[in-house]
Amino acid sequence: MRLFKKNRQILPYFSKEAWQYYMQFFKGQGRKMIAVSAGSTAQATLIIPILLLVRYIFDVAIPAKDVVVLIYIGLAIIGIRLINAATTLFLRKINIKIVTTAIFKLREDLMIKVLSLSRSFYTHEDQRVLHTRIVQDTERIMRMSNALISSLIPAILISIGLGVILLVLNWFLFLAILLFFPVIFFSSRFMGKIVKKRVFAYQRAFEGFSKGVMFVMKFLDLIKVQSAEPYESQKQIETLRDLQEKTTRRTYFFAVNGQVQTFLVGISGIIVIVIGGISVIKEIMTIGDFFAFYIAANRLQSTINTITSSFANIVTGNESLITLYDIASNRETEPYSGNKKIDFSGDIKFESVSFKYTEKPVLKDISLQLTPNSRLAIIGANGAGKSTIINLILGFYAPQSGNITADGIPFLDVDFQHFRRYIGVVSQHPLLIPGTIRYNIDYGSEWANEQDVLTASKLALAHDFIAELPDGYETQIGEDGVLLSGGERQKIAIARALLRRPKLLILDEPTNHFDLLAVKKIMQSIQDIDYSPAILIISHDMQVVSTAKQIFILEDGYLNPYKN
Repeated sequence: MRLFKKNRQILPYFSKEAWQYYMQFFKGQGRKMIAVSAGSTAQATLIIPILLLVRYIFDVAIPAKDVVVLIYIGLAIIGIRLINAATTLFLRKINIKIVTTAIFKLREDLMIKVLSLSRSFYTHEDQRVLHTRIVQDTERIMRMSNALISSLIPAILISIGLGVILLVLNWFLFLAILLFFPVIFFSSRFMGKIVKKRVFAYQRAFEGFSKGVMFVMKFLDLIKVQSAEPYESQKQIETLRDLQEKTTRRTYFFAVNGQVQTFLVGISGIIVIVIGGISVIKEIMTIGDFFAFYIAANRLQSTINTITSSFANIVTGNESLITLYDIASNRETEPYSGNKKIDFSGDIKFESVSFKYTEKPVLKDISLQLTPNSRLAIIGANGAGKSTIINLILGFYAPQSGNITADGIPFLDVDFQHFRRYIGVVSQHPLLIPGTIRYNIDYGSEWANEQDVLTASKLALAHDFIAELPDGYETQIGEDGVLLSGGERQKIAIARALLRRPKLLILDEPTNHFDLLAVKKIMQSIQDIDYSPAILIISHDMQVVSTAKQIFILEDGYLNPYKN
């Protein structure tokens, strides 16, 4: 399933599957949610004594000119409002805890999903857009959840309670208000479809903006070297202009929707005043009854405004939820899901393995075996498929035909998270993490102590240059090791690979940044490792591969012994 499509259709207005996925993160919170709902409903009853006191004021206290009673009633109403405020804050605290817990679980699930997605998924999806969606959309879902649990649901429950109270106070006047509600409902539904389209367009425009910012930051050197500042500025300005347009439209239609709903709700208030006033004039109801009804109706109007004001966050969050469900339900996970933890010795065997990324085969009927303490090298032109062999060993991909085993165990049965701990990899372009040199060396090997890091660094011939730095192993290396030379970055990558004392050491063009003397020293140091791992070398440098006991050449997808 492709996550991002060029001509992507607008997502469905509502997805049952997406909401079922989200609701699982509220498991265990049911009692709290019921308690909050009950508390919110109970809050509505606090208005009853206020209404009775107001009616008493206008029908009894004022005609009797009883100032003392008026003061006592005023103080009583203030006390009730204080109780209401305290209850609201208490329920709000519980609501916040419910929502933040669910969002934590959602983000945790998405993070686990991101780690489980296959290498092939990331080759055809835009990682910058994926990053934006996970970060921004989970925040929008949190706002939606707060609007739902803290505002919308309590407002609906309170509205029901107020409706019952209004019905008891004056059924005819309540019926007059009720007949106007379908107008509010259908106008809200109509505006909702328009707003949804604006929200969808805005979110896609925001993703383009975030993607552009990340691109500029990551490729700033390339932009400057290529004198592409004018081009890139214009490109990003166009993205910003598109975002401005989509933001303006979205915000404007939110405002239009809000005003329409406020206007329609306000009309219901006018209906109360007109019909209620006529009823007082004709002595159908007392002025105290009228004021009590008006206060309750005004409170109902306020809760309806709360419901309509929650609309924007709910529409936006619903859109984000459906988008994130696309990620969470994606089935492009790693090709192997075995659970057999093996004490790997360094034996890897390919049996008639064939592999292709698209329709064109990359590897054809490959047979190959690495054994403990062996040194094997593969040479071949760029694009011949050398790195593909590494990716197959690491379990990033599975072959279309043939078998691969580790210590005689089929890859289908192997627990790869455990298995990869026995493998050290030095890639052609080593990935370094912003942080210290020490952090980069012991990343993924948190068990390592200072002596382990020192030993690995010496084997990689990295210790001498590290020791000369003012902060030594605590030196910050910058984004992707920008503060280090190519050779220094390569040595740190070798030290990281050697730290875990691997049973299989994979060297993919490990000496690109070294001169001949440094190459000789590095390879000699690796050969002298006391725990004697199996070594697989991928290189075009014959001085490097000459240290191998077996050399193969990969041509046209076939692997054959190299004959000098």
